[in-house]
Amino acid sequence: MTTIAVLGAGCSGLAAAHVLQDAGWQVTLFEKSRDVGGRAATRSREGFIYDHGAQYIKPGAPASISWITGRFRTPDLIDIEKPVWVFNGQGEIQEGDAEQNAEEKWTYRSGLATLAKQMARGLDIHLETRIDHIRKTPQGWWLTPEHGAEQGPFSRLLITFPLPQAQELLEKSQLEPGLQGAIVAQLGAATYRPLLSIMLGYRPMPQRRPYYALVNIDKAHPISWLAWEHEKAQERVPSGAGLLIAQMAPDYSREQWEREDSELVRESAAMVAQLVQEEGLATPIFSDVQRWRYALPDQKADSEQLHALTLPAGLAFCGDGFVGGRVHRALEHGIQVAQQLLYPKSSRVHQ
Repeated sequence: MTTIAVLGAGCSGLAAAHVLQDAGWQVTLFEKSRDVGGRAATRSREGFIYDHGAQYIKPGAPASISWITGRFRTPDLIDIEKPVWVFNGQGEIQEGDAEQNAEEKWTYRSGLATLAKQMARGLDIHLETRIDHIRKTPQGWWLTPEHGAEQGPFSRLLITFPLPQAQELLEKSQLEPGLQGAIVAQLGAATYRPLLSIMLGYRPMPQRRPYYALVNIDKAHPISWLAWEHEKAQERVPSGAGLLIAQMAPDYSREQWEREDSELVRESAAMVAQLVQEEGLATPIFSDVQRWRYALPDQKADSEQLHALTLPAGLAFCGDGFVGGRVHRALEHGIQVAQQLLYPKSSRVHQ
């Protein structure tokens, strides 16, 4: 039986794990966090339930659509009905693109993490296990966690977390020197933007709007995304309350990264109130701040060039660093790379 270690249990790693396990491989996942899903994450605090990373799932290729609406479907899968509108640096708000708003915006009543939790079922996942370095021997791949005994050997290795973290892991590891340097150079092509995600809870509920969210279109405002989270489902907030999520622009996030949470909340709430001309939004009754150091890729790495180097050694990579920050794209890339591991002599993806 072919054995494979998968580093990272985000949607891409989980998707790859299922394809490989379906094919009869013995799959073991290692995840540094306490839960699965990566940026497809949900938090529950003080009666508020909110997606503090990715906001919803767009329909993608048939493979991902069939998994979301079929294989891993749950009864609380819903479509966000209201549209996304746009605004510019001067705070002028107008209707969004009609064609894009006609597409489904999938989420779950209980939060976006529901998808990852569904996909995690039936998989061998070691949570809160950070791999410090790896080494390749004639017997296979060996993994050394920060705490605990070395794991291995595995005949294949798949790395799925953000590429700067993958690069750091490879730099500390033991591989053939020429191969190691070439991999590190390929991974270094990817760059990510940071993201401050700021949750603002209110009672009474904010004014109802004709849109679910606003997105900045000219990159000239400190807020890049503002969503009325309670529009997803009434279960998301306590009775009579509402919750907004302000995701800040990359430059603002980078410059304000080290500020205290209370300062970020105060400043962002004032911006929100000014943007939508609703004075009460300057004083939330609840707040939370999430810092995503590797939120979305600015520059992507080339998966084909990288795998031309690594697949002969039984090493592969997948995730948003190759395809962008959408959940469905990460899931689809996991499926694609798993199929490349199964059929290394074929460039065709078996759907």
